[in-house]
Amino acid sequence: MDDRLLVHRMRALIAVFVCGVAMFQIYVVDASDRVVVARTDWVLALVVATYAAAVLATAAAAYTFFQRRPERARLWSNTATAFAVVVILGFSSGWFLGLAVDHPL
Repeated sequence: MDDRLLVHRMRALIAVFVCGVAMFQIYVVDASDRVVVARTDWVLALVVATYAAAVLATAAAAYTFFQRRPERARLWSNTATAFAVVVILGFSSGWFLGLAVDHPL
């Protein structure tokens, strides 16, 4: 196997791992009943965009593994990485906007 293909496949795998960790953390926080911000339109849009980016990153990463030419694998691994960055930004902005703060006892 070509080393260039291996590099791009590993980048795609890391992007999927990052998305998986972020989605798990979102699920844990949401299931803990600790979210105090009302579910307004912009909050739902943020959550939907984050989940959509995670799904698209996973799809692009899966497509990377089917590529035989390094330049095509590079394109799809870059796409998966870009969607993973969107997931990280969505997850981070949720924390900064106070979506996971404790409610008072």
